[in-house]
Amino acid sequence: MDEGGLTENELGAVFTCGAWSVQGGRFLVGIARDKYGTRITVCVCLVMVLCGSVLVATSASDNLAGMCFGMLFLGMGSGAQLCVQPVAGLFPEATSTAMASLSGAFQLSGLVFLACSFVAGAGAGRFGAYMGHAGLVALLFVFSLKALPMGVSFEPEERPPERPVAEDENEAAAKDDVDSNKKPPTRTPRHFGTSRGHLLTCDEFIGLVLWFSVMVTPSQYYVLSVGYQLERKGDADGAFSRAFSLLYGFSAPLAPLAGACADTLGVAFAQFLATLLSLVGYAVLFVDAPLSAQYVGMASYSVGRMFLFATFFANIGRRFGYTHYGALVGVGMLASAVLSMLQYPMFQAALESRANLRLMNVVCVVCAAACLPYCAWLGARERREWRGARQRAPADANAA
Repeated sequence: MDEGGLTENELGAVFTCGAWSVQGGRFLVGIARDKYGTRITVCVCLVMVLCGSVLVATSASDNLAGMCFGMLFLGMGSGAQLCVQPVAGLFPEATSTAMASLSGAFQLSGLVFLACSFVAGAGAGRFGAYMGHAGLVALLFVFSLKALPMGVSFEPEERPPERPVAEDENEAAAKDDVDSNKKPPTRTPRHFGTSRGHLLTCDEFIGLVLWFSVMVTPSQYYVLSVGYQLERKGDADGAFSRAFSLLYGFSAPLAPLAGACADTLGVAFAQFLATLLSLVGYAVLFVDAPLSAQYVGMASYSVGRMFLFATFFANIGRRFGYTHYGALVGVGMLASAVLSMLQYPMFQAALESRANLRLMNVVCVVCAAACLPYCAWLGARERREWRGARQRAPADANAA
């Protein structure tokens, strides 16, 4: 993308196409996963990624439509992540940790574009870099045909579906919690086993989707605008922009920490950290400070964004189960994709004046701050559930 030919606004449109398909495309992928199973859905996603790589490789540098559709198809690869996330159900005592680790791997995939840029700059050109990527995707397609399950579950067929923790294991886990008080009880959440309609309309899912949608919009705007903002702050040679790409990608190893927080302290606390870290990233970009201060802001944002997506997926798996996982994630991602379309007009406004640029940063801070009460509400609900489980544990043990 460094060849010229597209204006700043057109590059923003290309980014928006990719960002929208990463989120909005998961609605269709989620529905398909629930209906057609993991293997078929993942393979279709990989074919679309392959087409996107070929389009980016072969489109002229000033071909806006080719670049937009290329990024649109590349973004559909995120659907493969959605399909394999239910493997976390194989780890009932560390579901969120496993789920967050997958989210970290997805964030690490952001380095693929940086790698393609290096390969292109080393002499292969955009054609060589992205056609090479297409070849790797083709190999992954073959592997997926062999390794992935046909159905929606990764559990062996003889094991009953949608029972991440057996009843006797629940009793033992609750008893251990009474003795040690080291982690939340692992009783099956009340939403497990209910209908898809109930899950989609319950207050907890609606709250989760609202939190995620409001948080994603400034998060996407940050990625879209950070290069331009750093340049305005003095990053003439693009060193800080490259540092952001590295910080963004290499924050992935911290992903299991997000899951561990959810497993031990609750999803509300993990989501609070995601909100707070993102807020700090937006605030540092807003304040007038030495350019070096942006390292702190970029690092905080990168970890916060990783926590944001990791805890969204972990919340659904931990509190709603995997029977309707595709539909639930798909609805949440579609809602966030629709709202995050605001990122493009926000960026256009920011390009008009320095005052508008500062105003958009204020909007980002306010959006993150507005989500803190939701985290408190969810935390209060989790604590009530834990107290109830601990109170029932002695009676259940005596009855046994």
